[in-house]
Amino acid sequence: MTSRPAPSALYDWSMAVASLWLSGGILIDAWYHFHETVESFFEPAHGLLFLGLFVSYAFTGAALLYYRKRGYPLRLALPDGYALTIAGLVVTLVGGVLDMIKHTLWGFEEGFNALVSPSHLIIGAGMFLIISGPIRSAFVRSEPPRSLFAQLPMILAVASMMELIHWGTQFVFLTNAETMNAPVVPTSMPHDTLTLLSIQYYKQGLGVLSALVQSILIAGFCLYVVRRIRLARGGLTVLLVVGNVFIAAAHANYPGQFWAVVCASVVAGIAGEFFNVGPETQSAARWYGFAFCVPASYWATLLTVLALTMGGLWWTPDIISGSIFFAGLAGVFVNAISAPVGKT
Repeated sequence: MTSRPAPSALYDWSMAVASLWLSGGILIDAWYHFHETVESFFEPAHGLLFLGLFVSYAFTGAALLYYRKRGYPLRLALPDGYALTIAGLVVTLVGGVLDMIKHTLWGFEEGFNALVSPSHLIIGAGMFLIISGPIRSAFVRSEPPRSLFAQLPMILAVASMMELIHWGTQFVFLTNAETMNAPVVPTSMPHDTLTLLSIQYYKQGLGVLSALVQSILIAGFCLYVVRRIRLARGGLTVLLVVGNVFIAAAHANYPGQFWAVVCASVVAGIAGEFFNVGPETQSAARWYGFAFCVPASYWATLLTVLALTMGGLWWTPDIISGSIFFAGLAGVFVNAISAPVGKT
């Protein structure tokens, strides 16, 4: 045989579950590092993460055996869309071994060191290759999946990718816009005004940066999917909720912070579905409306829920409204650079 097997719904679901396991595992590991003293590579959160990798190996091994028995050569023995899956499994395993050696010899990273550690980046690259399988499988089908249930493996895989990006950009996930995080007002200590203003501007700038980064991610992932396949009703909402819930759980120190992200994801998903865009949509206005309203509604809802549940916001009205507008403009920018030629 010279071609791969047709896409398999069973294998798609298997790898979607593995994708959630991997993305959830890496963020549970992040939470564990935030709350526990890590002194050994062999700790529960690492075990959960690498158990997810083992599950990926098990599902892929079973698929290889199944299709080999049906006459497919080893290099073509995974369904269409999964050409890079084995490479991803190998890369992730190599990264895991290197990470274990690194931790054994030099201890455990803290802060930004963990985000840019080469062994962690290798693991992340391998995960991307693994997770992308159900996405490519949906895109290469001659008849794209139509129902929400049929699209769920792809949606969950995209959401898992989104969570992995969140892991790498987690330092700009929380806004710190809550009143409890307000810096000292400069006028209260005139002799330290310059220092206090610097701290205030730094915290304001970091908060607005989080709006820009999260908006680019949200708009980018949503546009990537809906330009290629028409999502069933509810699909965009599922994508955003699952794509944000693990990072929210890992970083939220208070229930209000967690539920702000969940509520914002639901509202942004509903706002996006209002525009009803898909690959066949020709209206540039609808695309720009979609690209603006999804991140803008996310950010507006997030700040509103934070204000209601966390004792208010310390940001000025200009920063609050401006960050929401900035979020929408970020989506517009992503749409402009991702639109096919002639459809901007």
